[in-house]
Amino acid sequence: MPPVDSRRTKTPAPKRATETSAATTPTSPAVEVSGRQRLIEAAECEFTQKGFDGASVLSIANRAGVKQPLLNYHFGSKEGLWRAVVENAYAGSLAASRQAADALDRSDPLARLQAALRAFAVSNILHPAAHSLVLMEVAQDGPRLDWLVDNYMKPFHEKLDALIAECHAAELLKPYPAEHASVMMTAMLTAVQSATHLLKRLYGVGPMTPAQADQHAEQVIDVLMHGMAAHRPGRRRTAKPG
Repeated sequence: MPPVDSRRTKTPAPKRATETSAATTPTSPAVEVSGRQRLIEAAECEFTQKGFDGASVLSIANRAGVKQPLLNYHFGSKEGLWRAVVENAYAGSLAASRQAADALDRSDPLARLQAALRAFAVSNILHPAAHSLVLMEVAQDGPRLDWLVDNYMKPFHEKLDALIAECHAAELLKPYPAEHASVMMTAMLTAVQSATHLLKRLYGVGPMTPAQADQHAEQVIDVLMHGMAAHRPGRRRTAKPG
């Protein structure tokens, strides 16, 4: 499953020295970064297991091994922490998706589309918990889905739809409606992440390594392109007995 706009939750301004306790002010930059990142990682697990409403900020702080006031200091609220989890998983990798497409020859829209899809797939494969978290919001609708759409999904799909339209114009893809083609592609690329627990039980397969993620993305893109390509080699017919 783009740049984040100015509507993201802002980190509250630090309190004055007279109001700040040792629990809310890290003793060094290294401790501050470590505590913030531990909170994000703990929250990713908590939100994935219990959903946003079921997640407890106290439980998240306990998972991270920090005091709850540190959570408020960094993120302001549970909503702010939830957004930070999404941003941690997707901001850099989805920017890489755009860059991968833009770096290629503009006269080859199919190669640029494949590059964007590959970066998207790998980012989701390497963040299965965050992907599950996003699927929860897609399934139930609401203000957090609105934020996801505005900040991540819409910018990404607008870019993807433009590449698909270029491929349609060049007759490189079958002219499926863009909204169907776009969602079908991303759904196929993230199907394995949506079935992480099933794969574990069926095949004993755990999370993929970066190399495995890249290989899997290539395989799914191969299936997509050969299934949707406008021109395919003719099938060899078996000669009938004389």
